[in-house]
Amino acid sequence: MTLARRAIEDLRWVAAYWPDLAASRLPDVIQTWRTGTLTAEAREERDALARVERYERAEDAPGQTPAPVKVAVLDILSGVLADAYALAFHLAQAAYCPVMEPPSTAFADARPYLARSVALLYALDDAERILDGLTRSRTADDSSATTSEAHRLSETLAWAYRTTRRMIGIVASALGLLYDGQALDVECPWCRGVTPQTPAGGARTWRVRDLLGTKACSHGHPDRRFCDRCPQQVVIVCENDTCEPESKYVGTWWRGHPCWPVTEWEWLAKQVRNDAQMSANSH
Repeated sequence: MTLARRAIEDLRWVAAYWPDLAASRLPDVIQTWRTGTLTAEAREERDALARVERYERAEDAPGQTPAPVKVAVLDILSGVLADAYALAFHLAQAAYCPVMEPPSTAFADARPYLARSVALLYALDDAERILDGLTRSRTADDSSATTSEAHRLSETLAWAYRTTRRMIGIVASALGLLYDGQALDVECPWCRGVTPQTPAGGARTWRVRDLLGTKACSHGHPDRRFCDRCPQQVVIVCENDTCEPESKYVGTWWRGHPCWPVTEWEWLAKQVRNDAQMSANSH
């Protein structure tokens, strides 16, 4: 699959989820956010800022009156719209086609620009194949101009694909669709979270991983993690390099780290609960 075709699939995916993203800006729409992992320094800085904010808060301070919409989602919507318009603009220039009018507001519907980019990418994909054939059939002296045009078009399509990949990540993250790499707020019962950064223990070293997530989808989807026909191998991994449970407690190993597939998650949760109960009783 060419870069142009991959970018097309990405844009169709973004367009399909645009209504969900737009609806998530409303306060009454429940939204799932992935919880990030903070270092001790980042947590200390966040807490200090929160203390200053509470000290300086007044009746007319920002945040005292709830916004009618989720401001963070508005930022995401405007960012996706900006990317969609930039794609439509630059692809139209590359195809020597008329350029669409810019959005009327920062929160306009991005789908017309996404659809325009899809149409332009189809045309540019055909143009790239034609230029490639002309470059191969001509002599070195005759093909210099054609080669230059082919190189320019190739760079444009590579930029377009990088842009659509970024858009996929932004929308998927905003809607809570990405679980690969998600950190779990659980202390590993075997290594106790003892790492070089946290020698006293307590680090959150468990992450959800899709071990097949980096492989290509065989059904034409731009990202196999969103394909309901591709097999998935989702596991919980303890990413602490020093974690080495006894073999009877390990489902399997991945890149030298113990991990447990979905079929063992119920058993794994029981181990965590039992460990927490034992720790509570010891105190």
